[in-house]
Amino acid sequence: MQKLTIIIFLLICNLNFGQEKAYKLISKTENSNINYKAFKKFNDFKIYKNNGLKKAFEPINGKNDVYFFIAEYKGDSFDGTRKTFHDYLILKTDPKTELIVDGFQYTLEWAEPPAISDLYRVTEKEQKMNNGINLNSLKMELVTQEYISEWRRELKDNGILKLK
Repeated sequence: MQKLTIIIFLLICNLNFGQEKAYKLISKTENSNINYKAFKKFNDFKIYKNNGLKKAFEPINGKNDVYFFIAEYKGDSFDGTRKTFHDYLILKTDPKTELIVDGFQYTLEWAEPPAISDLYRVTEKEQKMNNGINLNSLKMELVTQEYISEWRRELKDNGILKLK
């Protein structure tokens, strides 16, 4: 009976229902912008070559502040195994007001090509950059495409931005 209780406890601990992701700040770059040309390539299979997915999250020169976050978490893969996933998040802010004016989120290990099928974009433009922002408050929507499904239109992620 004790072994059964331990097994049940371990199974419950392994569930990722309601798992809160911590989006940890990797970098903040001033006088920069989002590389929009790279994000337009997410609909092309060439984005998978030469680390194109990762390079899209590298800021370019501009007039804003760009924040780059990564959330690392355990989840179930399409092949039924548990693995580590990495959600990449890039946010552009107005340096004067600190309002988030744009951004993208993508799961690096997303297995369903093309990459744009998991690319989400910020739609809420009145959020100020702060520690502890809930990702859902940014109202991220799947980037428009011809085969969009209603059930995945808005990113519902239990994630918190960690600036420190």
